[in-house]
Amino acid sequence: MPSDLTTDLQLLHAPRTMLIAALACACTPEPADLPHRLHVPAWAFAVEPGQGEPTERIEEVWVYTERGVLGAFPLPADIPLLREDLGDSESLTFLPGIRANGVAASRKPYPFYRAVAWDVAVVPGATDTLTLSTGYADGVEVVVAEDFETANRFVEAATSTAEVVRTTDAAWVLDGDGSGYIALGPGAAVLTATTNEQQYPLPPNDAVWLEIDYRCSHEFAVGLLAVDGVNTTRTPILVLRPTDGERKKVYLDLAPVVRSLPGTDGWELTLDAVWDGVTAPAYIVVDNLKIVYFE
Repeated sequence: MPSDLTTDLQLLHAPRTMLIAALACACTPEPADLPHRLHVPAWAFAVEPGQGEPTERIEEVWVYTERGVLGAFPLPADIPLLREDLGDSESLTFLPGIRANGVAASRKPYPFYRAVAWDVAVVPGATDTLTLSTGYADGVEVVVAEDFETANRFVEAATSTAEVVRTTDAAWVLDGDGSGYIALGPGAAVLTATTNEQQYPLPPNDAVWLEIDYRCSHEFAVGLLAVDGVNTTRTPILVLRPTDGERKKVYLDLAPVVRSLPGTDGWELTLDAVWDGVTAPAYIVVDNLKIVYFE
């Protein structure tokens, strides 16, 4: 005959065993609840003739359904899809995502890149790999402001002791045959450079961005010069930090500055830097400056 202690222990452990079994059942998903996973390794990017080099810095894929934004997913992306996420439609729209002004907290779809539509048949537990391709969308004007292939549109102010030179040295060229190179130091401590009489007609009330590829060991500023008759207004917009030898690309939103100066006759691009007195060698390499807006 079992003792009272043995009986108590049996009663004590029985509910726990039943609870563990119940939790195990509850945590095992039904097959219909498993997501259909969509793997997107990267975006392929191509340009049309006259649109410059095919450089990009697409870091995300933004996914839309008929109900709105499903989410923004860093690349390479694994996107979980549930049938209820899609509503009545099985169509998805993908947009390339970038960092606005190089700021990680300002990620957004780039309005000038082409969206991709894709029809999906959701199969719980299935996995698909999708290669997305994009380029500049129809109706987008791409102005190659400077690619340093045959010339150099930047000129320096009288107070500038440093200069932008076109280099063909393979150690510095980012793309093609030439890039813009700036050396800073004791005899070249200040850079004040502006595109020469280009008078870009930037749209005053619409999206307009600047794309620029660069590599640098010293910070520098990119901006705009507003030209209104004989009057000019110089506005440095974004300071770019040293890249530790890495090539980078930035998408710069010009619209806030353009909207702030209505009635401007034309615009020039500006590059500014002041040597910190310490960095050596202090260099800046720029290339593929593109102004992008809707036609």
